[in-house]
Amino acid sequence: MSSPDLRLADPTDAAAIADLCGELGYTATVAEVTERLQRLATSPNDRCWVAESDGVVVGWLQAHVAEILESGLRLEIAGLVVSKKARRSGVGRMLVVEAERWATTLDASAVVVRSNVAREESHRFYPALGYVRTKTQHVYVKRLRPSSAELAESLQSSSTP
Repeated sequence: MSSPDLRLADPTDAAAIADLCGELGYTATVAEVTERLQRLATSPNDRCWVAESDGVVVGWLQAHVAEILESGLRLEIAGLVVSKKARRSGVGRMLVVEAERWATTLDASAVVVRSNVAREESHRFYPALGYVRTKTQHVYVKRLRPSSAELAESLQSSSTP
């Protein structure tokens, strides 16, 4: 694998990003990712970078900035995925460094990342980059509309005799 190039993601990357989401068990259709990338492209507070090697997207990172009352302006890594074939090659590090660069230009006070307790590789990766675990928390979600996976399941069950 040649050294990857980093660039901002665009809607033409949707299929590759959706495939990488699937590697981590997250279901997202190409149409959904395309729509999300289009929205992100117009947001001054969001960025999504891809790492591309030999014409193939091998990783992506999404970050957003927010002004938090109790802690000030910070950047949060909302998602980071590197393909199985490109892991441990420096791709993840390159993407995180790019997000940190953006945070620095914004004068953010910190970069924050959340990692599922089941993602053991992440729990070694982030500390190796200087990140310190500060707390463990529960995450609560209230769905305001069904997810695409729930909709697909509903359609399948309604069409089954």
